[in-house]
Formats: sequence, structure tokens, C-alpha cells
Amino acid sequence: MPIVSKYSTAQIENLVNQLLETLHSNNATTELALMCLGNAVSHVINSSVSQAQRTAVANHFSQALADAVNASSH
Repeated sequence: MPIVSKYSTAQIENLVNQLLETLHSNNATTELALMCLGNAVSHVINSSVSQAQRTAVANHFSQALADAVNASSH
């Protein structure tokens, strides 16, 4: 069963496009882009998730990222 998001596809695509444009306009290498995105994810988790839930949220995020990467390579 697919996961239904409370966010519209347009909202998600708009934010992703803005993030990618910022990386592109700063000529970020893959390594720099991943470092910055990782720092942003860490910041969101640390500032928005209770300390008791941070590890679980990070693990779920990590698994979702791995699943997305594996799905796009098929």
C-alpha cells in the first residue's frame, strides 16, 4: 500500500527544486551537496524532534533514503 503524504506533490517538488537550484547556483560538488544536505537533516531532527525519538527518526530517514536510492537504480 502506498504511503499517502499530507503534502502535495507540488509543495514537495517546489522545495526540492529550490534546494537543488541553491546547490547548483553555488556550484556545489556532490560531496559538498551531500555534506550540506546531511547537516540540514541533522539540524531538522535535532531542532524538531524530541531527544527520545531522534535515533528512531534518523534510522527511519536512513532506511527511506536507502530504499529510494535502491528503487531508482532498478
